[in-house]
Amino acid sequence: MLCSSSRRLRCKCYTAAELCNRTFGPDPLPIRIRIPKCTPSPNPVADPNNWASFSTETKFTSNSSEEDEETLVSQILSHIENAPTLLESLHNKRLFLSPKSYNRVLITASERNDLYLVTQIFKVAIASGVDASGIQPLNSDCYLTVAKAFAKTDDCEEALLNFTKEVLESTSPSMTVLNRLLYAFGQCKETEKAVLVFAQVKDLNFAPDLYTYNTVIAILGRAGRTDEMLGLFESMKEAGIDPDLVSYNTVINLVRKFGEVGRCLLYFKEMGEKGVEPDLLTYTAVIDGLGRSGNIDESFKFFCEMKERRIRPSLYLYRAVISNLKKMGKLEMVATVMEEMKLCASKRNKGE
Repeated sequence: MLCSSSRRLRCKCYTAAELCNRTFGPDPLPIRIRIPKCTPSPNPVADPNNWASFSTETKFTSNSSEEDEETLVSQILSHIENAPTLLESLHNKRLFLSPKSYNRVLITASERNDLYLVTQIFKVAIASGVDASGIQPLNSDCYLTVAKAFAKTDDCEEALLNFTKEVLESTSPSMTVLNRLLYAFGQCKETEKAVLVFAQVKDLNFAPDLYTYNTVIAILGRAGRTDEMLGLFESMKEAGIDPDLVSYNTVINLVRKFGEVGRCLLYFKEMGEKGVEPDLLTYTAVIDGLGRSGNIDESFKFFCEMKERRIRPSLYLYRAVISNLKKMGKLEMVATVMEEMKLCASKRNKGE
């Protein structure tokens, strides 16, 4: 939905040609990015006959209709090569596309296999900050579209490094935008690109935050690069950033998948020493890891400890414990845990 400042803003909408040729004053927002001149359209931009106007005189408010926005987006998409300039002109008037519409613009640019255009549109968006309602111009789908654009482009290392540098310089000291990009690369399973971006952050002497480390640790772990994951985990601590529950859960769960139960217990102990309280995910990883490695008695001790901490087991965990007890032939304990599981399921169904 198109948004404006809290007051109702009445503005004369210019033709797209006029907007492209118009000179705008300095950006009043705290984050500034210079947008390079767009590649000229195959049709002369200066000729108004080649462009549809945005609309007639219109009132844009926080309650503008989706139809108004759809008309505007369609006109931007019809001349996608000039989208950065058009979007910047809207932002200068404190008018913003919804995240969904922004993603349509990014997707259209990506479908042209124009990585440069994708990055320019993205940078215009992050330069705009938030609208009057506090809504971010880009959502997770937008970040994923940008990551996919890089993923399908060969030999884009230099472009990615330059893009990372520009994003960092325009959004510092916050790492939020960069962190969301890293997460999107992880979703695309673009491990090398995520590692490249992280290395660029360090090389440019920017400071990764806890979320940065947690994101890259998870990406490395899912890719099976356990040694690098654990190395980065230790580097985080050396940098003076204390791991949180997410950090420990990520590491414990991933080393468990590779059968390193000893490391699971080591990090579980470290959590206690650091004052980080384990949760259901922590116990599930440790109990499952111990059970699969044959340490069933130890596994059951952790199960009992978890309940003493008033952490309610999941049905998955109940079934795993029951399976382990059956392997040991402890049928009485199996019956007890099964009754407990049924009672727990009944309480869940009642919303207790």
